[in-house]
Amino acid sequence: MRTLHVLLATAIVVTGSPITAQMDRAGLRERLRARMAASDNTSLPTGVDRRTLATGAATRDYLLLDARRDKAPAPLVIALHGGGGNGKTMVPRWADKAQAEGIVVAFPDGVGRDGRMATWNAGGCCGQAMATKSDDVGFIGALIDELVRSGVADPKRVYVTGMSNGGMLTHKVAIALSGKIAAAAVVAGAMFGDEAAPAGPVPVLIMHGVKDQIVPYAGGPSPVGFVASAQSRDFQAVEKTVAFWVKADGCATPSKTSPAGEVQTQDWSSCSAGSEVLFYRLASATHTWPGAKAPAGASRILEMTPYDAIDATDAAWTFFKRHVRS
Repeated sequence: MRTLHVLLATAIVVTGSPITAQMDRAGLRERLRARMAASDNTSLPTGVDRRTLATGAATRDYLLLDARRDKAPAPLVIALHGGGGNGKTMVPRWADKAQAEGIVVAFPDGVGRDGRMATWNAGGCCGQAMATKSDDVGFIGALIDELVRSGVADPKRVYVTGMSNGGMLTHKVAIALSGKIAAAAVVAGAMFGDEAAPAGPVPVLIMHGVKDQIVPYAGGPSPVGFVASAQSRDFQAVEKTVAFWVKADGCATPSKTSPAGEVQTQDWSSCSAGSEVLFYRLASATHTWPGAKAPAGASRILEMTPYDAIDATDAAWTFFKRHVRS
């Protein structure tokens, strides 16, 4: 497994000495295996189906939760997992919301051997997907087209969200597919500072913890050695990423800003074509999906800590519901 080999080979960067590195590699190997086994042994909720999609020369996998209450096209949320996961890791974060709202949620798999330990090619990160120049934007575009063509998804209400490496790809998808996306939500993701502006405005929600120890709020390489080794460019500071979208969406300034606190928001709502940029600054959050339990093994590998001052799924869906493409 190429991703696992990269993680093990770079463990010395984190530990500092050959002996300690050898011990760390052994421990990390077991923790990674435990995490993958826990993910594989978790049964899918009722109504979640595994599907494949031929795109170009490749066949890609995704999970689909179709919670429509009738046969009419419904809002579609595409939920992109973080690096080292797969589509299954995002299901618990959206399954209840899908059932409550009667929507469709797709959980694509990134690139990884046997559909595990997968990554996305977000340009400056990460891992096997980046190294092989995987056309993940093309995959997401083809997935949208397929679900619209089949009458499952409403083309005016297609939304993309992602965590970490999946959040990085969400930025890239929103830029490249601005004509197909009604809104996007990024949790603990990053940009790289060399992105071109989208062809048209896209409403974007950005949520990031100030104490994120994997994708640092201030930008730069990840402090975690095996994550940094999966990057080809430094992460851009979060506030610069917010500024990118404020400019791209033609938003009037200043924003409406809530009082400083654990959860502080900045909302630019006077933007081109009814667009919006909403930024959540989480004072004590680390690298996590707020409101959800960390995936099995994640807290031991990446020190992810559950955070409940806000629920990222609730915030994203509330944001999505007020944006419909004309």
